[in-house]
Amino acid sequence: MAAVIVVLAALLSAAITAMFGLAGGAIFFATLTWTLSAKEAIPLHSITQLMSNSMRLVAFWQTIRWDIVGYFSILSLLGAYLGSLCFDVFNAEILEVLAGIFILISIFLPSKSDKPLSKKMLVLLGFLSSFLGMIVAVTGPLLSAFFMMNGITKEEMISTKSVCQAVTQLTKILMFASVISFDFSKYGNMLIFLAIATFLGTWLGKNLISKIPDKQYDTLNNLLLGLVALSMIFKPLFV
Repeated sequence: MAAVIVVLAALLSAAITAMFGLAGGAIFFATLTWTLSAKEAIPLHSITQLMSNSMRLVAFWQTIRWDIVGYFSILSLLGAYLGSLCFDVFNAEILEVLAGIFILISIFLPSKSDKPLSKKMLVLLGFLSSFLGMIVAVTGPLLSAFFMMNGITKEEMISTKSVCQAVTQLTKILMFASVISFDFSKYGNMLIFLAIATFLGTWLGKNLISKIPDKQYDTLNNLLLGLVALSMIFKPLFV
């Protein structure tokens, strides 16, 4: 039953992320942490999000801002490596609560500005995304808040963030497989179903995105993220 819930959550999260550019990964991670330990949830979240981001990369290929991706990627591997060294410092409950707090903070960051991010800021953002991603898993909401400062369109934000997050997830998976020695093969069957679910979710979300008015984006995103964050923060009280 838990596996079915996880697969359905992957489909829903892929659809939501294809429509909004965020929140889906947070919802999927929250579901994983309710069914698996945080130290299982983070690597499985990483590989599922890599599949989801790769599918959005293909779906929104023509709108990707490669200049942003280039600077973002420079220190991503270093950030993931340093984050992997800190992975065992935190216990499962602390990891989940930190992830929830991290998401809540992102809600209150400024969401729009006409001033583009500097090259140095993009490099730093790539480093922090990979480093913190090894510890709290969900960094997508923070990326969205910063990317919106570049004054890019919703399609550009979705596609560009997808590529940047794919880079982040790939570096994290390398660290989980090498430094931490996480055995992904134990979850092979589940990953196949998760791949199918993310494909279907991405296709559904891409076809629905045009039906969502721009003015409703911020409200819906903040509502979804707030609910997810609160569920992760207060989960230890009910376990």
